[in-house]
Amino acid sequence: MYIPLIIFFIIYHSIHIVISSSLPSPELHIDYGGQALTALKHLLNFFESDVNDLNLDGLYGLRIAQGQLDALHEILNSSSNKTNHRFIDKNKHIYSLSRQIERIANKNLLVLANTTSSYLQRFLLIASKPFRLEYELRKIKKKLFEHGSRSSDFDEEVSDSCFAELLGSNDQYNSTQCFVTQSCWNMMTASMTKDYCLTHQLLWFLVAKNIGCIDNRLISNLANKNLKYLEDQYCSNIYQDAELNIDDNDNQDLFLEELLLCSIIGYEEFLRFDWFNKILSWQNSEYGCFTGTSNSIESNLKAKRHLLVEQGMIHGCLSHESGLAAGLLATYVRALLQ
Repeated sequence: MYIPLIIFFIIYHSIHIVISSSLPSPELHIDYGGQALTALKHLLNFFESDVNDLNLDGLYGLRIAQGQLDALHEILNSSSNKTNHRFIDKNKHIYSLSRQIERIANKNLLVLANTTSSYLQRFLLIASKPFRLEYELRKIKKKLFEHGSRSSDFDEEVSDSCFAELLGSNDQYNSTQCFVTQSCWNMMTASMTKDYCLTHQLLWFLVAKNIGCIDNRLISNLANKNLKYLEDQYCSNIYQDAELNIDDNDNQDLFLEELLLCSIIGYEEFLRFDWFNKILSWQNSEYGCFTGTSNSIESNLKAKRHLLVEQGMIHGCLSHESGLAAGLLATYVRALLQ
């Protein structure tokens, strides 16, 4: 039995969010924003040099980056900074990076269509255009931290099918976008999860928002409030995990994914400057890509995580991790310069 996604939200309890900003002074914004732009440009040049080895998961990270750049371009176009030559130059640069991503994506989609056509068709809806979400400043909530044993185990095949179900692109006859089964709902709202299991849960709801399963009409107000509660719950616990992951430095890919998915919807506590400096230290200084640690490479290539599949590129670079980094660098740019 399939049920419209919005019905689940209407019966889910809600909580108010706290709106605040934790980023420091304007001078640091401009300085670090410029560094993020430079790092992003270096990374995009790498992707453009090896379009054929970019997989769908890496492309999705680029589409997130493009969505952030496009949103910032619109903000700067409509702001009082239109007479500030420094911001005019940066805005032109931002627009050019978005166009560069579009070129990379168009070339890559042609390659993917000839090699992974069935997989591409299943997720084409989110790979074919910039990924945009509402950006609302908010803070994590310590009272939502989950304590005790949390599970990182989940069934990749089932998770993959739940995304396809949401997108209306699974293999079943008359598959309908935004209609989901109770089993998928239960999986994506399960508590006491961590690592990729938890980020997948959040990503599923972000995709639901992006494709219009939860809209902003008056009748959907309760559903939107309930989704914000889930986002608060997920990102509060993801923040706990990120603090642990950055210390052991064993899985850069997971850390980047944790920061990216929560920061693109406004949790600016994930955009810490010490974490930014650490991320820049991971970027290959010669090629601009991200190569990961030996442990994370072995784990990610072995797992073949479907929506999170890793693929090697030239110079030992990683497609999925580099795509995540592109999205995160663009999010730093947006948060710092908007």
